[in-house]
This record gives sequence, C-alpha cells and structure tokens, in this order.
Amino acid sequence: MSPGEKWIRMVRSYGPVADDEARHAEQVDQMASRYGIPRISFPHPHRQPLLDCFPPDGNFANTVLTGTAGEGKTRLCFELVQHLTGTKERSTTGLEVIEVPTFGGPRKVTLIYDVSGWRKKQKTYLQPDQVELLHRMARSTYEGGSEFFVLAVNDGQLHALFRSLPPDAPAILRDFQRDLIQLHTSGSTAQARLRLLNLSRVPSAHLMHLCLTALLDRLEWSCLETERNNPLFAENSSLARNYRTLTIPAVRERLITLARIADVSGHHLPVRGLLCLLSNALLGHPDAKDRVLRSGSEAEELLAANQAQRAALHRTLFGDNLTPNARRKREVYRFLGMLHVGEETTNELDELIIFGSRVDELAAAHRELVLPDPHSQRNPNFPALVRSYIQGDLADGQDTEEFMNELAAERRRLFLNATPPQLQKFKLWSTTVFHHAQHYLDEILLPLKEGRRVHRQHLRPLAAGLNRVWTGLLLADNPHKLHLTTGLDLTTSPVSDISLAYANLDADPAGLDVCANENHSAPDLIIRTGGREFRFSLTLPRFEFLRRVAAGAMPSSFSREAFADFMALKQRCLRDLDLRASNQLLHLIDVSRDGEIHERTVYLE
Repeated sequence: MSPGEKWIRMVRSYGPVADDEARHAEQVDQMASRYGIPRISFPHPHRQPLLDCFPPDGNFANTVLTGTAGEGKTRLCFELVQHLTGTKERSTTGLEVIEVPTFGGPRKVTLIYDVSGWRKKQKTYLQPDQVELLHRMARSTYEGGSEFFVLAVNDGQLHALFRSLPPDAPAILRDFQRDLIQLHTSGSTAQARLRLLNLSRVPSAHLMHLCLTALLDRLEWSCLETERNNPLFAENSSLARNYRTLTIPAVRERLITLARIADVSGHHLPVRGLLCLLSNALLGHPDAKDRVLRSGSEAEELLAANQAQRAALHRTLFGDNLTPNARRKREVYRFLGMLHVGEETTNELDELIIFGSRVDELAAAHRELVLPDPHSQRNPNFPALVRSYIQGDLADGQDTEEFMNELAAERRRLFLNATPPQLQKFKLWSTTVFHHAQHYLDEILLPLKEGRRVHRQHLRPLAAGLNRVWTGLLLADNPHKLHLTTGLDLTTSPVSDISLAYANLDADPAGLDVCANENHSAPDLIIRTGGREFRFSLTLPRFEFLRRVAAGAMPSSFSREAFADFMALKQRCLRDLDLRASNQLLHLIDVSRDGEIHERTVYLE
C-alpha cells in the first residue's frame, strides 16, 4: 500500500466499527504500529488531572474514571501505565497490576480498564475474588496503605457493579459505594484518598474542536496532492471534495456549534462518536460494500461512475450512507437526526432556492447563498428537478418524493456551508427543529460566557412564554411580571386563574434571571419572589418551547412532551416558593384585550 492508502486505512478504522472500547483501542494501536503511522490522538482534557492523582512522591489516590462509552477511559489507562512504568500495557483481560517506584517507596497500582472483560457473575452476584478486589480498594481509600486502584467504568456500569455485591459484602464496601455514588451524582471530584473523574463533563464542543484538529491537520493528507493518480485521491473523488469542504473555517465552526447545541439540549457526544462521525463524513459512500470507501478496485469502480455527489459531505456527515440501524446505535447520529437539519420548510429559503435564478428581486441573494459550490457538493441533477417542479412535470409520487428529498438536502448543504452572517441573514436555523437556536447562543450563552448579565429585553419573551404556559391564558407578549397562578384543582388545571404571587422583572434583583451553572453546559433560569427563589435548567429545547409559545404557538398542541415538562416545573416552583391559595380570599385574574392582567378579590368568609 502507498502511504496515502495506509493513512486512509487508519482513518477508516475510526468509522462505524465494533463498539468494544478496549478491543478498539488495542486494534488501532496494532494498526498504527504495523503501518508506522501515529494514531489519531490529542491530549485528553482529563489526562493531566489523571496523572496528578499519581505524583512522584507516592501520595497517590484511588481513581475512578467514569463517563459514557467511547469517552477514552481505556486510552487514558493505557497512557497512565506508560507514564508510570515507561512501558505499554500488557494485559488482555481488562485487569493489570503494575509496580511503581516513588520517592515515598514502592507503590502497587491495580487498573481495571475493561469492566465487561473483568467482571463475571456467579448467579446474580460478583464472584468472591472480584468482591475482594473492590474490598481492597475500599480499605485503601479509608485505611491507607501502599496499594492503589484505578477503575474505568461507564456510568451505567458503575451503578450495576455495586448492585451486584452479595448481601454479606463488608460494611466498608457499602460506605465506599455510597461515597462514590455521591461524588458521581453531585459532580464533585475529590474525597480524601478517592478521586472521581467524569469524562462526560468535558463539553462536546471542546471535544469536537480537538477531534477536528487531530484529524484534519495531519500531514498525511498530503496524499491528496502527491497521489492524485490514485482514484481515491483524485480531484473529483468524494474523499477529496469532502476533505476540502470540511477544512473550510465556516464549516468547521458549524460543526463545533452543533456540538455546543448537543451540550445544551441534553446530549453528550463522546470522543469515539465524534471520530466516527468525521471518519464517515470523509469516507462514507452509500454504494460502497460496507457503505464506507476503502482503497482498491472498489473505490476505483465507484469513483469512475462519477457519482461523488451521492457521498457529499452534507449527506455523509449526517449518516445518510448508513443504515437506519447503524445510525440508531450511535448517540451522535441520534442527536443529528433529532435536529432535522434541512427537513423544516421555510418559505423564504425555498423560494430563494427554487426561483432565485429566475426572479430579479432574488438574484443577488441567490448568487450570494445558493450558487457558491467550490467543491462540487450540490447534486448536478437538482436544477433539472427544479425545472420539472416549476413546469409541473413531476409525473408521479416517486418524482415528487425525489424532488422533496433533494430540496431538503440542498437546505442542509446551505446550512452547513453558510458563513455566520449568512446563517443569521437568511434565518437558516429555521431549517432545523430549533428555530431560535441563534437567539439562545447570542442572547443567553454568549453574555454568560463573557461574564455579563443576560439583558432583560431577552428575558421578557421567556416570561411571556411562562405566563402563557402556566396560566393557560394569552397574556401580553412583552411582560414586566411573571405571574404565578393556580386553579381550583391546584396546579394541574389547564387554565389557572387564581393569582398567588408575581415575580417583577424590573426589580433588583430581578424576579426573572439567567445564570451559568458550573456543573452543566445549560444555564439556570431563576424565579425570585417573596425572598425565595426557584431555578431550573434552561436547556435549548425548553428555550425553544418558550419562545415559540411567546410567539403564539399553542403549548399543548406544539409539544405535549414539553408542555408536560413545564407543568411539572410549575408544581415544583409553587412548592419551592411556598405559594398556596388563602382560605379567606382568592385573587381571581381577568385578562384585558391587550393581554394585561386585572385582579379582583373574592372573599370566602
């Protein structure tokens, strides 16, 4: 194989492959050694905190690495062994014991870096030798000694591991279980001789930046210039087109933004998932044998067919070349599928795509946004489909479906390739499920990141949305107060017209505010009244729901799931603020035509 073909083999190994993290890490290392090509890597943000748990003076700490599958826990264990011993890991069972000389004397370190490979059950419980190992780890944590442990375990496995302890497990193990779970749930990292590093706490946006740099900035990509005689690296190959598109600064920044959207919408994208995403984005092809290009006769045959647009970046990035089952298996594709990029219709953009070259008023915008295609990503047959659509020549449902699919792909291409000013100017977030994502990024996250307060004018739409959801009434869309109300059946009534209190947006401190949350990517929305406060996580889905409702969407019709979520938040809010109706009188509310509330008092005695 040529150097370029070896490099593509390496990149391909990060694509849709087996899900066993330890086996995958070992296979990649073996391939890197065989080909003489360094694996795709970067210093993990938790690498130095892990090494700090094992200082040269021997004052070690028992360390637990947690996070979702694919975060790099096994890789960090390998790097720790290399750091402490100067040699590579040797175990194939998921358990390794090393002796470490330190200034304070020799230390013994036991690493469990593949719990699935190490853990075996006897009926429903762990075997005695596994219980004994965990028992030693607990004694090391609370009683001291020269023996230390590293446990790398997925979040779900952490809980399942301790649930498998037999009923007669030592009491110290139960204490260890309690303290470890408390550290995990609270987001803390340290307790005496115990450290917990949750790799899922690293923002997906930061990991996306690291993965993009580690993959795209490699010198091996010179093969696109030096091996152009190979069809895989030819100018018109989908690989070459996708690589050059992916290296456009606006496209790279868009991917980082999408990862940031994942963080604030309740998704976390692990390192392995991101590398799989990028590998498939470069090499994916729906006509390849296993839907990912490989060097050799197959690539030559596929690329000779001149169908590179079928593997364009805006298709392979979202896994269009993969089977639905392959996409469902990976969180990164489940997240991208949830966004529905390109699937949301918008009249202005569709008019620009379809009629932009035919209507003088749209010509300038069409030349600015739609026409630029420096790396030939657009389907060359799309103009013909547009012409047939305009002329009414789409003969049957299959032709119409093809046109609609290609129109959605074109929206996605524009969304992915647009510059930040174009993204805002042409309202391209409207092609996704989050129409107000740009407002969330610019008006909420950006000022908090810069240490500034969120401006009150950006809080008023949130108050309007809350007023309409929690009262069931069409109140003003630019409110100065957040009304806290209930119904005769307390909090579950669809129309709550009994006023309990209100939060004044113009007070100091403001009755409604947003502040950063150190343990989460999404900030907190805070409601204050009567000397108390209630807060909840203002994720992007919640922000989108409130903004849509504030603009006139009916809460229960727009999203039953989001509506139920906010009704549950209302119950918690009234409870935490200690608000309840009086036994002597009720403050009933009426709504005027301009959406303002007027109260009238009804005496019960």
